[in-house]
Formats: sequence, C-alpha cells, structure tokens
Amino acid sequence: MSGLFTSPWTWAIAGLALCMLETMAPGVFMLWVGLAAFANALLLLVAIPLSVEWLLMTFCGFTIVSVLIGRRIYGARDVSHDAPFLNRRAEALVGRQTQLQAAIENGVGMARIDDTVWRVAGPDLPEGTRVKIVGMTADGTMLRIEPA
Repeated sequence: MSGLFTSPWTWAIAGLALCMLETMAPGVFMLWVGLAAFANALLLLVAIPLSVEWLLMTFCGFTIVSVLIGRRIYGARDVSHDAPFLNRRAEALVGRQTQLQAAIENGVGMARIDDTVWRVAGPDLPEGTRVKIVGMTADGTMLRIEPA
C-alpha cells in the first residue's frame, strides 16, 4: 500500500481528479488542493524517493501554500459590489423616467419599464403621463412614482 502513495502517478492522478472535482463543484478551493497534489508528483519526479509520512507532510505543506496563494489572488477581489442590485431590481429603477401604461386610479396604476409592466403607486394621473420612479412601497410590491 505504501508503494501506491510513493508513485508520482498516484499524485498526478489525484491532482487531476481534484481539479476535475472543482469543475463539478465550483468554489475555487479544490483547484488549489489539486495543484498541491501536482506539486507532490513533481517533487517525486525530481527528488529522492520519500516515505509516505514525508509525502503526506509535503502535501499538507503544498496545500497550505497553494491555498494562501489562491486567497491572495482571489481573496483580494471585492465581490460585494460586482452586482449591487442583484435580486433587488426595483431599487435599480429609482430615478428612471417612464410613461404610464395604465392610468393611476385610487393610487394604483401600471407602467412599462424596459420589457416589464410594473404596478405603480402614486397620485391619480392619466395614461401616458411621464413619471419618475422615486422608490418602492413599504410592502415592496409596487414602485412609488411622482410626475416627472
């Protein structure tokens, strides 16, 4: 069994399997562990044969180093601002102007914005009136508008 762990092919196949696992369950973590396994395979190809214990320790060391390098590369990105209105489409519409598609009667009407018809709330206005989106209703189901 120890001969299996001391073969560079075992570590190369493990590295390939871990990198392939990354494509099935993306999260940019298994990639670095896979690269550590490749580093262990390379170590076995160029260095003197090592015992199983030393190979496992070098694998752990390579894993820590590769994960730290990965964090330095990908951890520096601030993903919180890549799409600030993701899943908050109505908030992205605040400040835009459009025309009423249906008159606002009793405080409720309809307006087309891009490819979507939204329910709007505001003062009673006739169809075709130019309006400005100023926010959302308290329950979050309609856009609040005012005449532009």
